[in-house]
Amino acid sequence: MSDAVFRYGLFGAGRCGCVHGEILIAQGQRLVAIGDENPAALVSAAHRLGVQSAATFTDAASMARSGAIDAVVIASHTKDHARDAEPFVRAGIPVYLEKPLTANLHEGFSFVKKIGVERNLLQIGLQRRFDEALIYAKQLLDEKYVGEIREIRSILRDQHPPPATYSSRGLIIDMGIHVADEVLWLTSEFPHAVWARMFHAKDYHSPIDEGGNTAHVGFTTPSGTICRLDLSRTHASGYNNETYIIGTKGTLHVGRFCGYPGPIPVELWTNQGKLHPLSKTFQMTELSGQRAEFQPRFQRAYEIAHSQFRDAVRGKKDFAVTQLDVLNAQVVVEAAHRSAVNGGVEYAVAHSENLDDYEQLCRANKLFDR
Repeated sequence: MSDAVFRYGLFGAGRCGCVHGEILIAQGQRLVAIGDENPAALVSAAHRLGVQSAATFTDAASMARSGAIDAVVIASHTKDHARDAEPFVRAGIPVYLEKPLTANLHEGFSFVKKIGVERNLLQIGLQRRFDEALIYAKQLLDEKYVGEIREIRSILRDQHPPPATYSSRGLIIDMGIHVADEVLWLTSEFPHAVWARMFHAKDYHSPIDEGGNTAHVGFTTPSGTICRLDLSRTHASGYNNETYIIGTKGTLHVGRFCGYPGPIPVELWTNQGKLHPLSKTFQMTELSGQRAEFQPRFQRAYEIAHSQFRDAVRGKKDFAVTQLDVLNAQVVVEAAHRSAVNGGVEYAVAHSENLDDYEQLCRANKLFDR
């Protein structure tokens, strides 16, 4: 493997896969193989990415056996993640796997048990952990500039639904995992109770969100922190992602909605209502052409995620976001989804470092299909 350039495979050639492919090519990496179960998607992606000479595959196992790649990005349908990732893990090929880990918790625990819990097996594509604004906010939190966290609220609103071909179990599972992981990361706590409600906003239809196009998710942590996730596909002015963190000494506000390409402020407010001089502004990436809504806001985070992935592979280090991290977020959104479809009833959740015990706790809390 070259110290400078990886030979990449991309399995899953839809919208998200092409986003990753474009970033890799812009970073000077070689995209030498593309895979997808749908041959038409392969042709379309190769044309869009300008890699018509890349080898093509219709199953992940064949790509893993080919010997042609140094690393792979998997952006296939969620229901196929475990099936598509496992051959590469078995072959010792580094994997960058889009979220979620799997379609449900039974598959998630089964997959992790099969591949193991080592932190250098695969990196999960939860890009908020690589966002410079949120990383800076995490630094301010850890340095106790807002004191102890009383309340955290994370907002995620799209303007449009994903394509009709998108595979999803709905709004909370699909979108909520991003902000659930963000809150778990920022607070460094796992909740003990989760509840949620879903709603239908006026004059809006999403082909993949039958339960509702707007959701409010709440949970509390053992230390007493109150957490809220606001999710919607109905933000009529563009992509909106912001986070409020209210502490005993002050407040942090990350990512005030500013349109495209707006700035990304990290505002630190003191308990006197003054803007702290450590407040900082980060710039949003300005992109030309037709792009996915989330790209301008998180383009830089995606770029950093891929660079750190390669650095970890070269240095044989732990990946920054792993199968265990995303499994924790998946437990939270599974509880929230079940709460929402059952009228907002509260679900207990619990965590264990022992994977078998953790699975049994989830089963006891009725987070598995019967």
